Amino acid sequence: MMSDVDAKKFWKDMEKLKKQNKCMIPKVIFRMRHNDHLQLAKGSCAIGGVWKDVTTLQLFDHKKIVLFSLPGAFTPTCSSKQLPAYESKYDQLKKFVDDVYCVSVNDAFVMNAWFRDLNIKKVKAIGDGEGTFTAGMGMLVSKPRQGFGLRSWRYSAYIDNGEVKVMFVEPGKNNLSEDNDPFHVSGVETMIKYLNDNNNR
Repeated sequence: MMSDVDAKKFWKDMEKLKKQNKCMIPKVIFRMRHNDHLQLAKGSCAIGGVWKDVTTLQLFDHKKIVLFSLPGAFTPTCSSKQLPAYESKYDQLKKFVDDVYCVSVNDAFVMNAWFRDLNIKKVKAIGDGEGTFTAGMGMLVSKPRQGFGLRSWRYSAYIDNGEVKVMFVEPGKNNLSEDNDPFHVSGVETMIKYLNDNNNR
């Protein structure tokens, strides 16, 4: 959890950015797992690996990034449409950006297992376990009907050196699960069109 000191600094930084009239990503630390692929037996869970703290500075500083966020690993639309499409079009996106990140309010173990299950090799998994980054982006919502608790609303963004240049946010954002999990504007085709139209790179 964030300490009180870190939380105060976080919101102070956000206020500064608002005054600068720039839409910058929140400064947070992601708890990631590296090399948790060792299996005890055939078909068993992956174990091993080490914790690694990765900052938004490391991920976004002096880079052009396509980021997309979704409600949860192993869920239908995320697994069958959004993530696989970004993976399949990764090389097209790389003509314009340095990397492509998938963010979800799931822990690092779950994100790594999901990426292994779908054989995702190019898009980077970013587990926002406590939802701190997602909250800072203004995209943290409650999903009570699914029993999910707090998760990310579905969106995509083009980020240049930490500054959000554009966000494609699905319509109907709410905290009561009063939606059918819309997936209209945060897909990879919308992002590719934006990058092409704006001659990024």
